[in-house]
Amino acid sequence: MPIEFSRLRNKNWKSYWPDISFFAPLPVEAMHHPQVSFSVPKTQLAISSLVINILSLALPILTLQIYDRLLVSENIGTLRVLTCGVVVVILLEMILRLGRSYITGWAGAAYEHAVSCNAMRHILGAELAPLETEGIGAHLQRINGISKLREFLSGRALVTLIDLPFVIIFLVLIWYLAGWLVLVPLTLLTLFAGASIWLGKEIARTLQKHDNADHKRLNFIIEALEGVHSLKSLALEPFFQRRFENYQNKVSIATLDLGRVSALTVMLGTLFSQTMMIGVVAFGAPMAMAGTITLGTMIAVVILSARITQPVQKALGLWTRYQDFRLALADIDKTFSLPILKRLSPDQLGNNEGRVEIKNLSFGYNTDAKPLLHNINLTLNRGDVISICGNRGSGKTTLLKLLAGLYTPANGNVFIDGAPATQYPARELVHHIGYLPMDGMIFRGTIWDNISAFGEYDASQVSEIVQILGLNTEIKQLPAGYNTKLEGGNADAVAPGLRQRIALARALAPKPRLILFDNADRALDKNGYNRVYRLLARLKGKATLVIVTDDRNITRLASKHYTLTAGTLKTRAKVADDSQNDILPYQELRV
Repeated sequence: MPIEFSRLRNKNWKSYWPDISFFAPLPVEAMHHPQVSFSVPKTQLAISSLVINILSLALPILTLQIYDRLLVSENIGTLRVLTCGVVVVILLEMILRLGRSYITGWAGAAYEHAVSCNAMRHILGAELAPLETEGIGAHLQRINGISKLREFLSGRALVTLIDLPFVIIFLVLIWYLAGWLVLVPLTLLTLFAGASIWLGKEIARTLQKHDNADHKRLNFIIEALEGVHSLKSLALEPFFQRRFENYQNKVSIATLDLGRVSALTVMLGTLFSQTMMIGVVAFGAPMAMAGTITLGTMIAVVILSARITQPVQKALGLWTRYQDFRLALADIDKTFSLPILKRLSPDQLGNNEGRVEIKNLSFGYNTDAKPLLHNINLTLNRGDVISICGNRGSGKTTLLKLLAGLYTPANGNVFIDGAPATQYPARELVHHIGYLPMDGMIFRGTIWDNISAFGEYDASQVSEIVQILGLNTEIKQLPAGYNTKLEGGNADAVAPGLRQRIALARALAPKPRLILFDNADRALDKNGYNRVYRLLARLKGKATLVIVTDDRNITRLASKHYTLTAGTLKTRAKVADDSQNDILPYQELRV
């Protein structure tokens, strides 16, 4: 069975081999982490498998002795002793098999838990830009594919491979007992191996076809469910239904092809075991009639040939599942290949003052295309308030996400209080930077969970921001108050404006010194808008504010104005006819 070692090129293989995969190693992070780790109990599996295969020789030896000696000598006492001994051996073999099954079952469950947890940890710690280049369906499919790796990386494949060398031992025993009769199982094994290799290639092709089709179907389902309100409002149900039927048709055809090849695999295994039995009897019976071998020898050879078929059939199943394993391994390897953000320790960070320094910043989502942002330089001190305007798609939100440490610059650096924004520890980042998006995210949990970031912020921090944003009165009017359950969807029992203020409260509760306002007023109602406007006015001069909004009232808070155009940031001076100066009081503007 071929083994993939291509992943070991240009890597320190010594750090991979001892504790990980028997076939193709995953990154060390996938299997070992300070919180969740896993290793295969190879020694226990190897010893138990060796003992089981040795004990399996007891039955053919007993059969040979009974037919060739005991029936002739009619020694009942010896027969009873041998029978009791073989019964004990069979019971011991059964106990060992049960123990081995328990070990592999436990190892499989531990493996799947460890790799799944570490994969999720890697995804959450990965850089955002490469993570967003692939659809949600791709990441779901990769995490679901971990179960396909379970058999190979939990020890079951190792057990099968340990059993395979005993096929050679059984063949040697057949040759020792029956001479050239060994050519029958040897020939059948050769034919079986050739057919298995061909079937493996067919299964790999059909699996790839099925996975590609299923990946597209899953992404489409996620897209449809995320935009179900929009597609219903536009009466697009028939169009989306036809598109789904097209995707489902391709998946069904691929499933049909996969089922056909899988049926061939089962048929081949059954045919091999039956042909082995028929072949040994058909060629062994004439030899027994001619006196070349005894009747006991022929029966022992039949039992040994049956023992040969068991590990060989397991190897066939392993080989066919190996094709699925290779695809799943390539998928999960993409997850662990996502670049991880490097974090500084808290003592390496500067004082929390809200200072910003952008040096020669360039960024693009596609490395082959022209950068979205090019050679941007900006310095802000504590208390500075600036506004950034620009056409749709000019990169305003991207620039704020770079300031928030969510994206890594292609060139240049973004420093917050003297440290790179992307290298802030997650818990420290929220105390330095508050990113206020256009549509704040609500997580599944209670209102209190969402405001307190699931207990990360203490009650005093939460209570203060709740009072400032006027949330307390409105939330207490709900039947369950702060214990109201939210699902994060449009069916939540809170108004959209209240949802937005809950998300803003979560970002502002740690009192960050740098606030990035990314059109966060768009989802607010009148009361929420007034509360947020007053809060921003109070923060002016105390925290650094970077404002991106079309609202002229909020923009008026800025002392400096910039325009983002053609990927560059330019200062925009106030002029008499500037429409941005034509501002009404917000009480009159918002009705």
